Amino acid sequence: MSTASLFLLPLAALLTFSGRAQTVSSQTVVEMTREMSARLQLNEGQFVKLLTLNRMRLTRQREIEQATRNDGPARANQLAELQSQYEQECGRIMSPSQLSQLQQDETSGGGNG
Repeated sequence: MSTASLFLLPLAALLTFSGRAQTVSSQTVVEMTREMSARLQLNEGQFVKLLTLNRMRLTRQREIEQATRNDGPARANQLAELQSQYEQECGRIMSPSQLSQLQQDETSGGGNG
């Protein structure tokens, strides 16, 4: 299997799930991504990719929260898995220094992603 195929499989899975859920406000996703872009100094190509990724992540997060409303442990596990997938995809989009800055922001509570 090619590297491109390995990249597209998780992305395709996220797209499949995100198409079934209530969508997230486009304005919310754009504002969040713009703020991240300014903080991390992303280029235009990175911004576009991150915008798509953020939209999928927030949509999937809503799905998980709705589906696991009465099951805290399942919710925690699924949200942790989603966060791990998000970080992997960010690693494909961002430079090592940008990814490091994102992780620092998340650790300090200053980031959205």
